[in-house]
Amino acid sequence: MSSPPPTDERHRSGPSFLTDATRWEAVRGRDATADGAFYYAVRTTGVYCRPSCAARLPRPENVSFHVTAADAGRAGFRPCKRCRPRGVEMEAGRDARRSGGR
Repeated sequence: MSSPPPTDERHRSGPSFLTDATRWEAVRGRDATADGAFYYAVRTTGVYCRPSCAARLPRPENVSFHVTAADAGRAGFRPCKRCRPRGVEMEAGRDARRSGGR
């Protein structure tokens, strides 16, 4: 017989980052599983990051959350030079262009 499935919600369907509280906890813990699920921006620096960014933790009152990097950019924030939140998106597009030409 197999053991019953884990009761922890994170094990069944992956982590859920639907509220600001769960998003903030992911940022505080530098949770790499949250990367791509949302981005956070810091009003005082004008920068947006991935949740796993190793930059200094901002004060919660200065943070806003965005569903996509493009949303953060449209809100007037620039990508972080440390975690490069647009890097994965740009690499995926570059790879798609390369494979389409062959």
